[in-house]
Amino acid sequence: MAKWGSFDFGQMEQMAKRFKTATDQRVIDRWIREFLLEMAYRADRKIKKRTPVGDTGELRRNWQVGKVEKLGGGYVIEIFNNTDYASYVEHGHRTGKDLTGWVEGRFMMTVSMQEMERELPRYIEKKQLELLNQLMNGRKG
Repeated sequence: MAKWGSFDFGQMEQMAKRFKTATDQRVIDRWIREFLLEMAYRADRKIKKRTPVGDTGELRRNWQVGKVEKLGGGYVIEIFNNTDYASYVEHGHRTGKDLTGWVEGRFMMTVSMQEMERELPRYIEKKQLELLNQLMNGRKG
């Protein structure tokens, strides 16, 4: 009978344990929350760059990133601006005594979020590879 040699299954077992750890809902939840926060802060930077400074800089300064919240089967994070006139600068508004003039919107949030949507697949792929590398090297995500 031929001898086929020996094989150490120890590394395979360790890898299986790491993948089991990755399926732990807490690891997945933390990974999603960290990813969403990173994306929200990236979007926040883009939005601020597009926001006009105006006389006081208040509009640009008042952009905020909220907390990641789990709602049902999904996650939500808000990026918001509580400045009274933020929506008028974003979408445009009437002007003049008789309100017949029109000031075009700057769409600082709209354009920034469209950019983020285009870039999102690249960021997700990068983060997934980082998580996989961490798991393969025995660190929790």
